[in-house]
Amino acid sequence: MISENVFDVFLVQGLDERMHAIRETVQPEFKLLGDKLVPFFELKCGKEFYAHVAQHRRRTKYAPEITWCAFSQQQRGYKMEPHFQIAVNKDYLALWLSFIDNPKGEEKMAAVFIDNPEKIVTIPADFDVSLDHTKTKSEKIANTDMIEALKRWKNVKKGEFQIGKIFPKEYFSKHSSEEFLTEVYDVFEQLIPIYQTAMSVVQC
Repeated sequence: MISENVFDVFLVQGLDERMHAIRETVQPEFKLLGDKLVPFFELKCGKEFYAHVAQHRRRTKYAPEITWCAFSQQQRGYKMEPHFQIAVNKDYLALWLSFIDNPKGEEKMAAVFIDNPEKIVTIPADFDVSLDHTKTKSEKIANTDMIEALKRWKNVKKGEFQIGKIFPKEYFSKHSSEEFLTEVYDVFEQLIPIYQTAMSVVQC
């Protein structure tokens, strides 16, 4: 399902050339995963879900260093609310619950987690946190000051928050597609309660 070819596309130079490689190599893998994950999210959340593959249409010069597929309850977009995401760059694949680009009600969502940190800190210590979806930098939950990360998301105008798990590209040469898919389901199942808490804030 995921091979090292997926990561190699980020070695391709040039915007048009890399986008062609992404469309030919990465996006078909997103489609395969999406066909399995949309019904998974619908079953677990009891809501209709849609897959959104990043097209990077606003780029006119620089090739993307990250590409992704998002899953949300919105048919025409995903950034306006919490969503799940599979993101790939040259070094790793990440499974995220994402709060990016100032989603509706983000200050209220952040405040709920700041006041109730147990809703997040029960996530395994080997999961990861990212505070900028356009960067590859992240850190393990075990090394993260979660309250400070949440306060940054709440108070910084362009603050973001992503929580999930990273799989280095080397993982995929050592594990089967079936093993990876089992991990995918397990990671997202652990993130769904956080998602549902956030959505309850947005929808109330």
